Amino acid sequence: MRNTYLRLMQLVTGILIAVLLGIHIVIMHLDAILGFFEVDVTEPTSWESMIGRASQAIWVGLYIALLAVVLYHALNGLRGIILELTPSARTERIVTWVIIAFGIIAFIGSSYVPLALLIS
Repeated sequence: MRNTYLRLMQLVTGILIAVLLGIHIVIMHLDAILGFFEVDVTEPTSWESMIGRASQAIWVGLYIALLAVVLYHALNGLRGIILELTPSARTERIVTWVIIAFGIIAFIGSSYVPLALLIS
């Protein structure tokens, strides 16, 4: 049952990555398409535009959500690959806890910059 839940979460995070990354790509790199739909995007990669987005909670939330689902998706996939190679339950627990610890550290470290820019 636990593996079914983890596989379901792998699929859900894959869909969320597609949606969140799609939003990011459209806003950041497809300004011609947004211009066609009369959305005013003036140079989304300029410093002023990036700092402007960093001061809006919706963008910080989007980037942190994207970070969380990508980390979960990638680390759960890596865990699955490693566990196919290791037969013992003890090794499975060790691998799981190492990956969880790495994921938490990576999430906290990577969330610092957007949150610091939002607060400043």
